[in-house]
Amino acid sequence: MMQKLFLFTILMISGYVLPAQAYLEGNKAMSLGEHNSFTIDFNIGDAETIADLWVDYQRDFKAKKPKLDKKSNEYFADDAEIEKISDNTIDIYSKVARKSGKGAVLTIWFDLGGAFLSSARHPERIAGAREWMAGFEQVVKAAFAKEALEAEENTLKDLEKELKGLQKDKEDAVKEVEKLEEELEAARQKVAEMNQTIGAKQQQVMSQAKTVDEAKSKLKKMKR
Repeated sequence: MMQKLFLFTILMISGYVLPAQAYLEGNKAMSLGEHNSFTIDFNIGDAETIADLWVDYQRDFKAKKPKLDKKSNEYFADDAEIEKISDNTIDIYSKVARKSGKGAVLTIWFDLGGAFLSSARHPERIAGAREWMAGFEQVVKAAFAKEALEAEENTLKDLEKELKGLQKDKEDAVKEVEKLEEELEAARQKVAEMNQTIGAKQQQVMSQAKTVDEAKSKLKKMKR
């Protein structure tokens, strides 16, 4: 119970808690016939987990462990103590139905002892009933908010791991660039040295060409 209150407090601080809805009310068939019921439509989670949370929530109010009649798929919780609704104990009948997507639909019948809770017959008790049902909504939201947080934390860990890998790749790339820059500088130095060597060689070629021309001229004069 303390953990649920702690998660509820977190949700209140973060603004996650929504105002209590006007729960859909109406007569629906159940094991004792057709009686007034209240419906909570969840768009998060899964039916199995919501059902487990629902069983635990009722036990927090001293209800004997709700039993599931597999034939009717109906839960029965005996002698729950919900002061917000009644000074006497209450029997709670309920069904948790799967939805095609996420979530589940919870239908609740409150047997006050001789009559089932309804806005028409017990207007002074409805505010308490809605508050009690809203309490269970927050338990479900808290449970799946925690699950969502764990999923986000795992995603964060994966992203951090990827970031670490990218940083390592960057470090390797920087080292490669430094190596290439050193090689490029060595190549530039070699080009500069070759330019000097080529310049000197060009001077030798030009000087030799001049010597050859002079030798040709001398030979030409000798033949006259």
